[in-house]
Amino acid sequence: MTPPILPLLLAALLSASKSEIPPSQWDCANDVEVWCAVDGCAARPEEETTPMSVSAGRDGRFSVCAYTGCWEGETEVVETAGRLLWVADGVGFSSQPEGGFEADITLLILEKDGVGFVRAGGIASPLLCARRPVDNDLDRENGTGGQG
Repeated sequence: MTPPILPLLLAALLSASKSEIPPSQWDCANDVEVWCAVDGCAARPEEETTPMSVSAGRDGRFSVCAYTGCWEGETEVVETAGRLLWVADGVGFSSQPEGGFEADITLLILEKDGVGFVRAGGIASPLLCARRPVDNDLDRENGTGGQG
């Protein structure tokens, strides 16, 4: 005899909408650039803003791109109350100038609102973020099971 709770759980899982599926990957960008140091923070004028491209996954991998390269790494993702947090120290820059260009990275994304915050080196900027399923998610949705 099947315990009565199992059919109820199965029905709830099968009726969940795709929008309730936790995002596997996030893509973010900044509208403004803010620099922070011990003496305070300041926004750069729009014509001097450095566009950033940030991507991060629940698997812990992240990429924070600005200028001519990216800080890329992997860390454990902390999930709490609809917030995702990536923290990594001494992350190397992909196009390192001589002497290095490492940065401590802090990335926070509020899942419900699709907004976030990134701190990389001296940059401390708000982000607008969107969910992007990874290839395996798309394969499951399309019924291809990873075959194309």
